[in-house]
Amino acid sequence: GAVMQENLRFASSGDDIKIWDAASMTLVDKFSPHTSPHGISSMCWSTNNNFLVTASSSGDKIVVSHYKNKPFLLFELGEGQKQTCVSLNSTSMYLVSGGLNHTVNIWDLKSKRVHRSLKDHKDEVTCVTYNWNDCYIASGSLSGEIILHSVTTNLSGTPFGHGSNQSVRHLKYSLFKKSLLGSVSDNGIVTLWDVNSQSPYHNFDSTHKAPASGICFSPVNELLFVTIGLDKRIILYDTSSKKLVKTLVADTPLTAVDFMPDGATLAIGSSRGKIYQYDLRMLKSPVKTISAHKTSVRCIAFQYSTALSK
Repeated sequence: GAVMQENLRFASSGDDIKIWDAASMTLVDKFSPHTSPHGISSMCWSTNNNFLVTASSSGDKIVVSHYKNKPFLLFELGEGQKQTCVSLNSTSMYLVSGGLNHTVNIWDLKSKRVHRSLKDHKDEVTCVTYNWNDCYIASGSLSGEIILHSVTTNLSGTPFGHGSNQSVRHLKYSLFKKSLLGSVSDNGIVTLWDVNSQSPYHNFDSTHKAPASGICFSPVNELLFVTIGLDKRIILYDTSSKKLVKTLVADTPLTAVDFMPDGATLAIGSSRGKIYQYDLRMLKSPVKTISAHKTSVRCIAFQYSTALSK
């Protein structure tokens, strides 16, 4: 197997934020940048791993924390603006956020101001993400709508999705097939969208028997992606054959997922505050289980691999 990068870390969030050593799965640090009782709903690392951006489920504020050896507050944005989900662009100079007030904001992190405020959604924005070249922002909502916004033209496309209030819970772009956007929703449906036609490339129906909570594309295998759900299932898929490759059942509802940059390991969070580490080469049971949070694990975010960085 590949030698794991020295000191690669990942962050997990629940009632607070914890930083873990990825190799040993041991706790390195913990901090609470939000006073929100509902926990930290979204977070992302800058591409140089120097800072972590977080949002809470009450939308109290967006916090940018510097992280080298110890976390410390860098600055706060959007206080009281109800922003609950965040995503950085590839230069980490712009941040997109969305939230309870149906608004998507693009922030200029240098000036610490809103660069653009988009009011295309009719309902709470649940997830936001930049595409690979930062030209588009995809956002999903509680009412099941997905909207693509062109950063270059400042125009938003017609909403698409499954509608009928099938809340979008998570959106991720494929890291290889740049036109594929994966979504998971409350009815358990997993869809790969072709962003050029804004229509399904493939619908994986009835994969999850309860709300699906997360989706993640492999950073090394261009065909592989994984979804998790409150039905305790971990499902692996092949984008080319459009088939389910493997289904595993954990012992608790699953709430967060991320691939380690080496693509061989998955970290998966549960509703009981545990994080399971799975090795894709021997998937039968987790290699390690750690008790991470008092509440459910809301997010897991690995740092970027220095070996892979541009």
